[in-house]
Amino acid sequence: MSRWVVAAFATLLLVWAGSLGAVTGEGDRPLKAADARGVTVELTTIPMRLVSLAPSNTELLFALGVGSRGVGVTDYCDFPVEARTVSRVASYSDMGLERIMAAKPDLVLAARGNDLEGLKSLKELGIPAFALDIQTIPDLLDAVVGVGRLVGASAVADSLAREFKRRRAAVNASVRDKPIADRPRGMWGYWGDPIFTAGPGSLIDHLIREAGGSNVADQATVRWPQVSLESVVDWAPQVLVTTHLPSDYSGMSSEIEKLRTMDGWQSIPAVQEGHVYHIEANIFTRSGPRMVDGLERLAAILNVVSSSGSDATPSHGTID
Repeated sequence: MSRWVVAAFATLLLVWAGSLGAVTGEGDRPLKAADARGVTVELTTIPMRLVSLAPSNTELLFALGVGSRGVGVTDYCDFPVEARTVSRVASYSDMGLERIMAAKPDLVLAARGNDLEGLKSLKELGIPAFALDIQTIPDLLDAVVGVGRLVGASAVADSLAREFKRRRAAVNASVRDKPIADRPRGMWGYWGDPIFTAGPGSLIDHLIREAGGSNVADQATVRWPQVSLESVVDWAPQVLVTTHLPSDYSGMSSEIEKLRTMDGWQSIPAVQEGHVYHIEANIFTRSGPRMVDGLERLAAILNVVSSSGSDATPSHGTID
């Protein structure tokens, strides 16, 4: 065998070994992390077959670079595009225990709202499940690090967490010195019947406050309250954000114009001043990596409202 062939073979071995180290990333240490239930999940080997029981979890796995290990997701997992090719093993109301078992996962990534009895059944079957309950940016950071540790992607997870912290800090810095009394009164919701909005403790409530606004529904007693139009009029939100799209983006302008003629809604400052906005639902209501995008978009909206003041010229609103 010639010298150059030996050298090339040795180089190939080094490249292969290096790539294997990048995948494992944890050496001989056990993969261990505590989930949102307080349950410590410990694995002896890196899980190569992953099942996700929520779209936000699926997005997180792809953000960590391990989405290709997915062997099962829910019917609603549609981002990134690659997630649409993974086998469907669960829906919102049906965990699909038999289909999960058939996928033979090494780890199931669960989420708030999943069937607790189903998770207990997985444990009895010897299938480890790690549950997430992401309601804030700090929760997201913890989830990134915890899941990254479990799947052997700590280096990627640490880098991702640093990037999210940097982006959050940039938003926080822009509103840090703004007195709470001067922050725009914001509301998320639909203008149908009934009207639903985001109360205290919800993901959207957190994003509104993080982005420099005050949530008009912060005195509600539940996370997702149903409210009357009279309450909305009393709250007088200065900015109204919705994730509801009537049919397509072209329909938003007509919807906003309709609000200007509807009893009650026409008296709300957000409608009068043209501060009615649309944000894509999946980046604003999914508790995954893209909620940082939602935070930045909301901060940009609130900054426009703060800068325009009460004398702003009415417009047709903004579609984001």
